[in-house]
Amino acid sequence: MVHVANFDIRNFHTDAFGHVNNARYLEFFEEARWQFAESIGLVELLIDSNFGFIIMDLKLRFRSPVCEGDSISISTQLISLGSASGEVVQKVTRGDTTNVVTRFLAHFILIDRSNGKSVPIDGAIGELLDDVIEPETRSRKTTVIQ
Repeated sequence: MVHVANFDIRNFHTDAFGHVNNARYLEFFEEARWQFAESIGLVELLIDSNFGFIIMDLKLRFRSPVCEGDSISISTQLISLGSASGEVVQKVTRGDTTNVVTRFLAHFILIDRSNGKSVPIDGAIGELLDDVIEPETRSRKTTVIQ
């Protein structure tokens, strides 16, 4: 399953060079992941269990700048899921094009929010996430970002 979130780039999203700064992308990616999680009913499961996901490692690749006035779409897709961690890939496209301007790959773990310790990705959360991975994108290896 691929979830798409849309954003309009405003003046306050840009830096002195007139483009979206690399740090600002992290906020867009996080919002897109939250929208993805809400769309599949994951947020409720996390709240009920007092669990949360944290990013342990991330890779960003920028191909071209995004500037004020641009509209972007961020696709979010879960591409691997193990018993202790998973991978999510996000791609930014500008306007109506299919040209990827930025790619984001993150490895995540599930934690118990009461103590901050890692917990297995199983039960209802594991089943839900396993159901959203498309068979043709399923991976058990570390993904190389291109």
